[in-house]
Amino acid sequence: MSLDIPSPINLKNLDDAKAWELSANIKRPWRYDFFSYYLQNIEQNNNVKLQILELGSGPGFLGKYLLEHLPDIQYTAFDFSEVMHTLALQKLNPNESQRATYLVGDFKQANWQKSLEKFDYIIIHQALHELRHKTYALDFHQVVMNLLKHKATYFVCDHLFAEHAMQNNELYMSKTEHLKVFQDAGFTQVRIPLEIQGLCLFECKV
Repeated sequence: MSLDIPSPINLKNLDDAKAWELSANIKRPWRYDFFSYYLQNIEQNNNVKLQILELGSGPGFLGKYLLEHLPDIQYTAFDFSEVMHTLALQKLNPNESQRATYLVGDFKQANWQKSLEKFDYIIIHQALHELRHKTYALDFHQVVMNLLKHKATYFVCDHLFAEHAMQNNELYMSKTEHLKVFQDAGFTQVRIPLEIQGLCLFECKV
């Protein structure tokens, strides 16, 4: 029996995807504070040919931001929705497009990672809950760990289950639950550099 919590929207549908695109930054303008943190962290890395993977990349706001500000990175977007990739590509100029790869895949499916190499940074921003139940997070993080290069960083930003945030404790996790899952997955360094309005960022290293 599936534990999955049904999604209220169909992100493979163009109208639903566009509606999410139009509302995301209006509902949570502080998303760009997190984008800025990713940028600052990546800028400190002396390796100019960094490989960056975004899981659940959606309509491409973060991808555009990183490609615009980091002229030497190679960016890979992984999402289960072709229409989200279409919306994302429309945001890029030709130079940015040349440094971006868009892959259609579903991280709820077995062996979803088979088409992927190893990366210097892996980011999942506001998409971990698209596993549709928190009990899937451990296996997911363990798969991601195998996609990380030596000394790579894994950023996980999602809504918390908390009094001031989300109320569904099957879909969302508390800080304590997140930290335990990262520990169980094998991450030895986990810190929380940023939390705004119930949106929390975990910075993880093996």
